[in-house]
Amino acid sequence: MKPLIIKEMNGEDQPRQKLQIIGPSSLSDAELLAIILRTGSREMTAIGLAQSILKHCGGSLNHLARCSINDLTAIKGVGPAKAVEIIAAIEIGKRKISQTHQEVESIRSSKDAYWTVAAQLMDLNIEEFWVVICNRANKVMDKWKLSAGGMHGTVVDVKVLMKYALNKNASGILIAHNHPSGNLCPSEEDRLLTKKISEAAQLLDIRLLDHIIVAGNKYTSFADEGWL
Repeated sequence: MKPLIIKEMNGEDQPRQKLQIIGPSSLSDAELLAIILRTGSREMTAIGLAQSILKHCGGSLNHLARCSINDLTAIKGVGPAKAVEIIAAIEIGKRKISQTHQEVESIRSSKDAYWTVAAQLMDLNIEEFWVVICNRANKVMDKWKLSAGGMHGTVVDVKVLMKYALNKNASGILIAHNHPSGNLCPSEEDRLLTKKISEAAQLLDIRLLDHIIVAGNKYTSFADEGWL
């Protein structure tokens, strides 16, 4: 049996036509995903397959964004080609977010700090620790992934971090890591590491602007909480 193609569907089951006439904001998540998929499977339409994928992810686009190719191909009807198309579409969205917030002239608030690292950290299944180099005006000059680990932590070498900051002539640094669990609260290890980095930075006349913990589309700021 030939897979159904969206343009062969009838009426309201044509997301492409709906997008052209009414606009993309009128489409449901499943309809938008169906356009990316283009075709369904032998058992279901593209819309049906899209609904199945979203159901597998608990109806959450955030959960979908964290799926690997292996996660997606484990869903009935999704092959490697469809999995790659989904991941590519999500990556375009992330890069759009990143480019939009690169227009910020300098880091003036925790919100600016969050958007500086959000695209890198918001959808990861493992912890990563990033360092952002800033000049005297708090303008972002460089970003670097210092380390990556497992679900529950990553090792950070403070000496390596400070050497990198010195080599980049940093006047200020922003540090950030993610919590794949979604928990926004810093661990005791997070607090101790921040204190250690803050003390090392002060000795080198480098300002620690903030430590951001990213949990999806939310964050905790050490600066806002008075923990620096």
